[in-house]
Amino acid sequence: MSSLDEIEPAITKLVQEAPVRDTATVTTLIGALRDIGSPLALVIARTVEYVEDDLVDPGVALPALAEACATLVAGVRGQLDQRVLDAATYQIGTLEPMPDRPPKIATPDVSITQLRKRLN
Repeated sequence: MSSLDEIEPAITKLVQEAPVRDTATVTTLIGALRDIGSPLALVIARTVEYVEDDLVDPGVALPALAEACATLVAGVRGQLDQRVLDAATYQIGTLEPMPDRPPKIATPDVSITQLRKRLN
């Protein structure tokens, strides 16, 4: 099976089995994308790594990655023009790692309306 033929089954398996991710499937997908080596393939591979490392929300990323993989395969087969591939590259490139959550702010146990001035 060629690298191109491995891409769509691998991403489909990841989407269908989410939130569980099979490491072998992820490795296969990333390897196939790197073998293609186009800008779109490389940005998809990087984003799959982000998903694997829990840096990008899979609920947001996986559907977009599946669409981008289908676009990539069609593009490599000559069924799409470069503008479509560039648009997909841009779309996937915007899926950046999530920032760290800010620390939770402590809230007082007593509301301000319950406070009274002390008389000394």
